[in-house]
Amino acid sequence: MYRNARKLSLSVCIWAGIACTLLLPAVTLWGISFDESVYESVSNPVTYRIAYISLALVFSTPFIIFLIQLFHAATIQRISDLFTADADGFVPVSELAKGMGMPGKMLIKKATRAIRKGTLVNCNYSVSKRAFLLSDKIGKNYENGGGIPENKPFVGVNCPSCAASLKIRANTVGICPFCGKQLIAQYSPEQPK
Repeated sequence: MYRNARKLSLSVCIWAGIACTLLLPAVTLWGISFDESVYESVSNPVTYRIAYISLALVFSTPFIIFLIQLFHAATIQRISDLFTADADGFVPVSELAKGMGMPGKMLIKKATRAIRKGTLVNCNYSVSKRAFLLSDKIGKNYENGGGIPENKPFVGVNCPSCAASLKIRANTVGICPFCGKQLIAQYSPEQPK
């Protein structure tokens, strides 16, 4: 499994709770803002209408964020399903983008953000190979020579931000789990593992 179900569920539940709490005030404010009878006794109805619409937008924002979180969770689930179906642990961006039905740049942005936030786990993005490497599969059934085989090991890296000692697959981009800083693991054959 490549998605952090606990973290995704927690995020969706928190925003669902906030959205449900503010849903009644938002609906009430939207109703007031479009009810003409409210503004009959007011000398400047435009100002009041703008104020009610502004407040309605503020109270509606958590519901919109909740919907975005649901969409994000569904996207992570789809990526996880495609990663699970992969056999060799080397998933090119073009292959994943085709399976997801979205442009490669957008996919890279969403997936690396999910990796950085910890909602997509057990994978890294290789900038040089333009592919995602699945840490539990890479090298096991490697046959075609197009990916990164066993000769690209995990290398030790110290995070420049928080000094955490980490292991990241050579020539890939990783995220420090402690501070969230993006790390690049450079590798040369003479470098000790």
